[in-house]
Amino acid sequence: MKLAWLTDIHLNFIDDDARSVFYQKIVRSGCDTVLISGDIAEAPCLVGLLQEMAGQVNKPIYFALGNHDYYHGEVDVVRAAVLNLSDQRTGLYWLQAVELQQLTPEIILLGQDGWADGRFGDYHHSTVTLNDSRLIGDLFQARLMGKNALLQKMQQLADRDAEWLSNDLSKAAKLKPKQIIVLTHVPPFEETCLYQGQKSSTYFIPYFGSKIMGDVLLQAAQANPTINYLVLCGHTHEAAFYQPLSNLTVKVGKVEYGAPSIQEVISV
Repeated sequence: MKLAWLTDIHLNFIDDDARSVFYQKIVRSGCDTVLISGDIAEAPCLVGLLQEMAGQVNKPIYFALGNHDYYHGEVDVVRAAVLNLSDQRTGLYWLQAVELQQLTPEIILLGQDGWADGRFGDYHHSTVTLNDSRLIGDLFQARLMGKNALLQKMQQLADRDAEWLSNDLSKAAKLKPKQIIVLTHVPPFEETCLYQGQKSSTYFIPYFGSKIMGDVLLQAAQANPTINYLVLCGHTHEAAFYQPLSNLTVKVGKVEYGAPSIQEVISV
């Protein structure tokens, strides 16, 4: 089986013709299945572009959502729409809403969206403001109440997804696979939050990493040394590779806006 891994494809940034060209590249890659680790589009056009992609690629698509997928929307509203899509559209699977995916007898796929949690770097002294707190309704409302309220909302979202990931990892480990592939959007370790080849600055990294996700992944990998964990994520648009444990590997995709690409075709 061949898995085409995509991330941060931002389909709303390119026109119909460019999207068709990209879809044909996926088809010509010879993959059997498509994995997307978030930032597919933005809330108003997310469902439509996923349907378009599924129709042209005609292969199973497993995905997590990224922060951009919630732009111009609210978290629960976007998730309800994508849940409905995943329930009704054969071939589109939002990993947060479906059962563990047994890709082969020895490989399980699972995923959670994930959120930056402000636990890396120096959030409280940072003057950085990202579009997330302007364009995602939940974060915008929290920001109006102040910096501490915004951090609390970020961590609430991140911790909820991390709890769900922990539960999924525990269920998957009981099946005793050789490998678990995890899709999530936000890099889970400081070492994977890069900018121009270097670790993000102390004032930017609070918005580009999810420490709670890293903690969950480390705990799972340490508890199950015979299982290999491969984590695929995006968000930073900067390539990164990190192996904190011999059985835990994290990859982050390199991306340019307006130029979606296949990160890797993974043979399993």
